[in-house]
Amino acid sequence: MSIPRTAERGVALLLVLWIFMILGVIAMDFARYMRDDAMASVNFAEETRGYYVALAGMNRAIFDMQRTSPEAKAAGGEAEQERADEEGPIVPPDGEWHEGDFAGGRWSVRMVDEASRISLNRAPEPLIRAVVTNLVRGGNATTGVDRRTADTAATITDSILDWRDPDNMVRPHGAESGFYLKRRQPYRAKNGFFDSPEELLLVRGVTPALFYGGEGMPGLRDIFSVYTRRENGGVLNVRTVAAPVLQVLLGIDPDEAADLVVQRGQGEPFLPIVQAKLTAVVPHPEFVGDFNPRVVSIEARADVSAQRNQSRVAAVADLASDVAEGARVLRWLDRAPWSEPPPGLGAGAERTS
Repeated sequence: MSIPRTAERGVALLLVLWIFMILGVIAMDFARYMRDDAMASVNFAEETRGYYVALAGMNRAIFDMQRTSPEAKAAGGEAEQERADEEGPIVPPDGEWHEGDFAGGRWSVRMVDEASRISLNRAPEPLIRAVVTNLVRGGNATTGVDRRTADTAATITDSILDWRDPDNMVRPHGAESGFYLKRRQPYRAKNGFFDSPEELLLVRGVTPALFYGGEGMPGLRDIFSVYTRRENGGVLNVRTVAAPVLQVLLGIDPDEAADLVVQRGQGEPFLPIVQAKLTAVVPHPEFVGDFNPRVVSIEARADVSAQRNQSRVAAVADLASDVAEGARVLRWLDRAPWSEPPPGLGAGAERTS
């Protein structure tokens, strides 16, 4: 005689439902992984395409700068000179973004003459002191300098000079290895020329805010350069100097600096104007001149479908090398570095310490 199992009725159906549910979750998870993998492949393809489009724009800009250089025009004869003068470089060293097309993509390139910035390794002490003071007090010479501002500017200036000189003598407000070895991550003073602008972040008194700058106020990286050619002696090229450098160098407001650049664009004799204004800052302003750009920094980016896939490359190139061999790259950044201050460093952050 069999006993009915009414309590077990429907168990098989529940087991089947659970199995289908588990299989559904596994299928959804697999589909998500497949989608992520496909998106990663698409992003990688777009990033790679953007990288080479940006690289093409950079190479085009370098080629045109060398093609229109005085040496290339002289070697090419009168016809080549006329053609180069008519066309001009596709990306002039004016610090502005210029665009072009390549292989169905669009690139943007910005070129800056390194001699349009002040030579960090060769600038005289009075010039560095004037620039640092203007930066610390906000860039306007009409702003007074209190005791704290004066001490901060003196500390940064003396520390920069101590960093680049070959001795271990400490200036009144400066720092040598004895100071840096007491830091949480100790290191020694360079006692030599700066190799890159970012090295300033190792110098006593230089904060990220002062180095990167902020809204309406340039930073040390916008003012100083370490790539000027030795034969130029660190001379500032007024033919290409940008408004932020004039703003900090002369202690004027941004609008007045922009007006000076407009005067240069109108063909007025710019060198005497800048030298006359510099006399009030530095007694002997022989460090300014007017010449063709030789060493340039170049940033290139590509226009791709998604902002997250935008590729950026950057380089510092010496255009004075032989035209047939191409420019000599002094510094190469395969993925251009972050161009903004670190996270959390807003416009109102403390600029000095």
